[in-house]
Amino acid sequence: MRSDRFAEGLLSLVAPPDRAAAAVGDLMEDRRAQNGVWFWRSIARVACAMLARDLIRSPLIVVTAATVGWFVYMTLSALFAVALTLAWGLAYFFSHHTGAELLASALRLGFDWPPMPAMATYVIQAVAFFAMAPFQLGRWSAPYWRGRELTLVTITLSVWLLMSAFVPFVGFGVRAAPPTIPITVTFLLLGLLDGRFRPKPASS
Repeated sequence: MRSDRFAEGLLSLVAPPDRAAAAVGDLMEDRRAQNGVWFWRSIARVACAMLARDLIRSPLIVVTAATVGWFVYMTLSALFAVALTLAWGLAYFFSHHTGAELLASALRLGFDWPPMPAMATYVIQAVAFFAMAPFQLGRWSAPYWRGRELTLVTITLSVWLLMSAFVPFVGFGVRAAPPTIPITVTFLLLGLLDGRFRPKPASS
């Protein structure tokens, strides 16, 4: 991937694609008299300036979106955790209380599906809370935040740190505490990027 394309992709996270392309184009013209370090340092300065401008322009909208997103994230986390736990429970049920058990006994397969151990419950909740739910939230939010992904992530990190301290989401042994928020927001960003570069096909 050419450096100018990568730079455009980076700036397009804080500005519309046309503005990002124009900024990179101007810097590419001056790059001939400079070096690679100067170019990337300039890209970083432009990105920070665009991000700061966007934060100053509409802080209330982004803060509101991040706050509402916290409760949507909590709901998704609970749904994913319940769904994953039920999947394990259904597998246990069908292997012990249906014809599958009789078939396994007749064929002497010795098939056994143990009840879910406590550690598995913890792992399932952790995956649902810290990865699956924020990633899916990012996927859903991607169409509304094109060119402003870093703005949303920056504000969300700050808001969710406060929300995790004052309105925590507590599961069975898993809690969305402040130290876990950077991990959660990272998956939110990955979901935003995935929704941007792999958008859902339009319904017919």
